[in-house]
Amino acid sequence: MVFSRTDGVTARGAARRPAAVLLRPGDPAPDRYLITADRVWDGVAPEPVRDGFLLVEGARIGAVGRQADLGGDLDTVPRLDLPGATVLPGLIDCHVHMALSGSATPVRDFKREARAGAAALAVRAVQNLRRAAEAGVTTVRDLGTPNEVAFPLRAAVAEGRIPGPRVLTSGQPITVTGGHCHWFSHQCDSPAEIRVAVRRQVRDGADWIKLMLSGGNLTPRTNPGRPQYSEEEVRACVEESERLGVPVSAHAYDPVSIRRAVDAGVRTIEHCLFETADGIAYDPATAIQMAARGIAFVPTISGAFLRMRTAGPEGPEGPDLVAPRFRERRTQIREVFRRMVAAGVPMVAGSDAGVPQRAFDGFPADLAALVGPDGMGLTCRQALVAATSAAAERLGVDDTGVLAPGRRADVLAVDGDPLSDIGAVVRPRLVLTAGRPVRGPESAPSPAARGATDGRRRESDGSGT
Repeated sequence: MVFSRTDGVTARGAARRPAAVLLRPGDPAPDRYLITADRVWDGVAPEPVRDGFLLVEGARIGAVGRQADLGGDLDTVPRLDLPGATVLPGLIDCHVHMALSGSATPVRDFKREARAGAAALAVRAVQNLRRAAEAGVTTVRDLGTPNEVAFPLRAAVAEGRIPGPRVLTSGQPITVTGGHCHWFSHQCDSPAEIRVAVRRQVRDGADWIKLMLSGGNLTPRTNPGRPQYSEEEVRACVEESERLGVPVSAHAYDPVSIRRAVDAGVRTIEHCLFETADGIAYDPATAIQMAARGIAFVPTISGAFLRMRTAGPEGPEGPDLVAPRFRERRTQIREVFRRMVAAGVPMVAGSDAGVPQRAFDGFPADLAALVGPDGMGLTCRQALVAATSAAAERLGVDDTGVLAPGRRADVLAVDGDPLSDIGAVVRPRLVLTAGRPVRGPESAPSPAARGATDGRRRESDGSGT
């Protein structure tokens, strides 16, 4: 949208020079200021606006357009100039676990900290949220954190008491007795028990319901290749959630679990590999049904794509960081995701941050790994849409994901042009969450931008929880 001239005089030709804005994390920002950059991309358009501007008014966007169309009434508005940069919507990570460490042993870490109490888990989550925000993530959907941590932290971020991205959260997931992630979930073994768990989560404030439909890789003695729940049980979860106006996200690896999730009408399917004990068994009919019903998939595999692309043959960053099963099946998995996108299945980006080798500041690099022949074959724009406007739409938040007047000032500025070079997303210069600066132009580079690593050998099965 263009902010029209009001007196025919552009800011470039104005006699008065606007004051420079210095945005520092933790300091209050001006009530009203301009950001100018070489490019401004709104999260939707095919191309960015060249020599663009963004007007920030408190927590909201006042206007966005070309600098050439700035009116004279904005001559004295304080200004932050970002030459060489692109301004775009803040990123949305649709799958995180904010109380998990992302270390080699996140389950062990979680259980140790849980024994110390909810405060220890909250400290971990606060650190994770801050790292995510500093990397350019302005909204996260948390799909598995104890209620006593998840809901107070969501409120603390919303009230500005701690820095971080906006949090949408399921709180505690629903799983079977001894099932995937049973150590922080409701354990339910019948439709009636599932309905009670849904009611409790909605009562306590859940934005989403998370159903562990299949087993998972983090939990020994569960089976990622087989369903944990029957068709009747999955339907009970979705029916009760729909009655209460809360959407359902299903953790599902195998074709049968995915099909049950689709038939029941969940909103998103996490992982969605169509994986069995014998390999990958893609079902085109299921994908067609997902496309017809607008059920999105969240391929939390980008971290493994990234490691396969960058790992050397030996040493602590060698191919052992990716599980043998994924290395063997990576071509099939890549083809499954490409076929789903080609079939029109909505895709949104999520990192699974918190599980092994999923750092909270790694989402931009994971997003970049989806682009090109070594990833999912996405274009730069497709990847960015999956983490901005499309993500906001699928998560049901209509006030972010797009730079437009009236939307939240969730803003990321990066060096370069990520629409032509996706690697620019790992070079953040400015991050605003609801107008609050969490990263300023003078901040140090993020670990992803520096290519930093802690040098330790880590374990991962390459596919997430």
